[in-house]
Amino acid sequence: MKLTIMICCFNEKRTILKAIEDAKAINVDKEIIIIDNCSTDGTKEILQGLKDDRELQIVLHSKNMGANYSGREGASLARGDYFYSPGADLEYKMSDVCRMIEEMEGRGLDAVFGSRLLDRKGVSKIGLIKERPYWLGTIITTFLINLFYRRDFTDIIGTKLVKISILKGFDRKEKGPAAGELEVVSKLCKIGCKIKEIPVWYKPRSQKEGKTIRAFDIFPAIWAILRVKLFG
Repeated sequence: MKLTIMICCFNEKRTILKAIEDAKAINVDKEIIIIDNCSTDGTKEILQGLKDDRELQIVLHSKNMGANYSGREGASLARGDYFYSPGADLEYKMSDVCRMIEEMEGRGLDAVFGSRLLDRKGVSKIGLIKERPYWLGTIITTFLINLFYRRDFTDIIGTKLVKISILKGFDRKEKGPAAGELEVVSKLCKIGCKIKEIPVWYKPRSQKEGKTIRAFDIFPAIWAILRVKLFG
């Protein structure tokens, strides 16, 4: 099996069915794993109604275990060669994974990062922050990764396609969603993985629409980068 798509969700009643529909539409030999972190808005009930869908493997948690725990769980369940976890919020276009796979296989890569900023290199960092203040976290964490590992990334927060054989080998310690993702990025870079960025479609949602990342998530994310750099 080529691809594992893992969709982690918490209170995504409005978008979960569309996310599943988009995942099913990807014309690749794949499996789809849905992990619900004890949603309270009706998402869990929607997923319970899909239990007989043979295209889906559905995991329903009895309490909110957090996005990073679910990421580890999804990786442990994965049977595909590549692991892709776009989320259920529809901020990214699911079909971009097809181009990511082409890059992965065409260039012999270990991971492909979907960058929201690769096509916007001409925009100043101040301009990006004025446009959306949360870009500050992306700019800081991307700068640190580039500094520590001599990379030239534009965005390490976007979607990612990673070889599952590498991901399964990571002992992941962080708990928060941003920190967990940055821990993976740091470890990929620290072991010298071949990584390339490609531009991807991105439409951010607001806090009112259910965006879960908060400004203070930058602090555990920075610590995750520093911890991997200093202690492995």
